[in-house]
Amino acid sequence: MHLVIQGEPGQLKRLPLNHHQIHLIFSRIAASTDTSQLVTVVYFIKGIYEARGLYIRHWTTPATFRSSKGKWAFSREFNVPDRLPDRFRLIRMRVDGLSKFPRQERDAYGWLFTYQGLEDHLATLFAHELHHFRRYHLNLHPREAEQGANRWAISHSRALGFQVSGERIRSHRRQSPIKRIRFPMVDPYKMFRSLKTGDEIIIRNDPKYRYTGQKARLLRPLRSNSKRMVIETSDGKQWRWPMSWLSLN
Repeated sequence: MHLVIQGEPGQLKRLPLNHHQIHLIFSRIAASTDTSQLVTVVYFIKGIYEARGLYIRHWTTPATFRSSKGKWAFSREFNVPDRLPDRFRLIRMRVDGLSKFPRQERDAYGWLFTYQGLEDHLATLFAHELHHFRRYHLNLHPREAEQGANRWAISHSRALGFQVSGERIRSHRRQSPIKRIRFPMVDPYKMFRSLKTGDEIIIRNDPKYRYTGQKARLLRPLRSNSKRMVIETSDGKQWRWPMSWLSLN
């Protein structure tokens, strides 16, 4: 496994773990897994509630190492590392290396984790993404998704001596003892539903004041749940106009 560590200069200078120590942690987690085609990059960036990981299912190359999408777009702030393989599987991880421990963190899948130290946090987060690598690249863990990855990450990390615990917190909705009375919905656009193609309507509202007060022609009958009407204005242009801005007279 090829390990890359990047991050804010202030974080990297004050990290309690060095590159060699982090590599040893990941090597223990992946000891029974063939990671010869895996590159793992850890970004140490400030943000106590911003720890996350991602396994890239398709092949990555040095040209696509940095991401330009969503929550990982910040990776473009860092250089592409030297000596990357021509193609590889990639795990991304983002962690605040200066967080205070022990600490708790709730993930996007409803699990509450407790970590005693940074090494425990890194081990568990890496184990979760390694589960995805093992599933999608090595055909292990069939039909196990995020919940299975969390269970495996915790049990595997604990078996190797890392101090982590976690459980899925289920939310319970209180049932009201009073039976709700359901009233039929009133369709505010019922008067438009019987219109036919070619019928005229009047534009009562146009934010740009181009067609306010003008007549327009209906181009197609309305669907039962539609809130917009396909119309043609006097200049021949077609629009999907909100029915709340139209009237019959």
